[in-house]
Amino acid sequence: MPPKGINDMSFDSRSFRYVLLLLTCWYGMMTLAANKRIYVLADIHVMAPSLLDTPENKAWQEELEEKKTMQDLSVPIFDTLVETIKEDKPDILLIVGDLTKAGELESHQYVINKLTEIKSSGISVYVIPGNRDRGYMEDARRYINDSYVDAEMINNDTFAMIYEDFGYGSTSERYKQSLTYSAQPFKGLTLIGLDDGIWATPNNDVIDWICKKAQEANVRGDQVLMMTHHAIMPHYIGQDEIFELSIIGNYQQVRQKLMDAGINVVLTGHSHVSDIARYIDSEGHEIYDVATGSPISYPCDYRILTLNDPFTRLDIKTSTVDRLENYDDFPSEAQHRLRESVTLWAEKWLYNRFEYRTISTMLAPEVASCFLIYAEGNEPENPETPYELNLFKVAQEDIAPRLGDEFVNALNTMAKTFKSMLGDYQTEEDINNIVDDRTLNIEMPSLASGIITTNLQHSPDDDQWYTIQGIRLSQKPSKAGVYIHNGKKAIIQGL
Repeated sequence: MPPKGINDMSFDSRSFRYVLLLLTCWYGMMTLAANKRIYVLADIHVMAPSLLDTPENKAWQEELEEKKTMQDLSVPIFDTLVETIKEDKPDILLIVGDLTKAGELESHQYVINKLTEIKSSGISVYVIPGNRDRGYMEDARRYINDSYVDAEMINNDTFAMIYEDFGYGSTSERYKQSLTYSAQPFKGLTLIGLDDGIWATPNNDVIDWICKKAQEANVRGDQVLMMTHHAIMPHYIGQDEIFELSIIGNYQQVRQKLMDAGINVVLTGHSHVSDIARYIDSEGHEIYDVATGSPISYPCDYRILTLNDPFTRLDIKTSTVDRLENYDDFPSEAQHRLRESVTLWAEKWLYNRFEYRTISTMLAPEVASCFLIYAEGNEPENPETPYELNLFKVAQEDIAPRLGDEFVNALNTMAKTFKSMLGDYQTEEDINNIVDDRTLNIEMPSLASGIITTNLQHSPDDDQWYTIQGIRLSQKPSKAGVYIHNGKKAIIQGL
């Protein structure tokens, strides 16, 4: 007599549980396999070892003292990340600019050799340049005999040529001769890389091209991820005043154009801080600026993104480089070095602003403490935040009035900035617009392929209108963009 089993459909309870377990495991593996995992690096600032004759080089040591990053550790940190990525095997790796210290050809060659290792392990790699990746930097140097000479740099054309395998090859579509491109890393995802230049001022034509590519992606049912080096919106009040050129020019108009084109996640860098800013317009569209910190600046972050199976949710997790050879406690070393360097920078910045040496020396450590809290993310939850905010309040109320109205106004402005930074909001009108900086789930637009597309430039009004995020609108939208109209995808090109 044959054993009981699937053929005669006579299951005992143990067999049923066993089969159910197998089916559950199979389904879980299939779901996991369908997810797409994306590593994001920013501001790796690699300096090739061949550019430095000895770590004790006096010119190098003097320059290193002025930096707010661990530039001397760029290579071992990058090498550590490369090994992590090769072992973890994500689907793609994105690097959002500032791949090198100052655009040196030898540094780019070092980066490319490592990216080739990653690609050879089966991982796709896409990069865009930052402001320090082509030949405009005064500190592109070769350090020799306690001094330095100029190092060979690259230009835009060379960048596109040497990074052909990492976003600039024949499988991508470039905008004219620029370093802005559109690619499809895998079916269902369109990646748009914007080169916003060394001055963070992309022109209108390239923004319009990006929006066109995004709308075309939406029509064919693709999700869209965009990456660019500089922020597309402020992350706190006064950001561009403190860190000049940290936000792209004309950002309000650019941001709205991107939203209208169906882009709601932009991956950025430059600030060396992992911070997420969100903006929601009057019609319910929302857009996230997901800034990733630099691995050579505390807390040494990188991001791991996961797109779920139907590409309707983007899960963001933040990881750190927490171990490095020759360091017993690398996070403490990284934190110490950032605190010291920001304190020195803040003393100069405050003195230039107030011209009071005593006040500058007194406030600089607190500015550094605020920046460390900001770098760690989720600032309102940090137990040090109330203490720092109270110090600025005391300075405003007790110290500033003794020094005159001009100092009062300046300190009030600075206090507003740090209150915004530590409160994790971007404007005083929207102080509750706070999102988790390190772990966040973003609902993506539902863009199932095969939906009929209509050009509604001259279509009659109808009240069944939704944003692609699923938010119902009270009337036909007035702004250009991608919408759902009576259950079908619709593109508003203008009224």
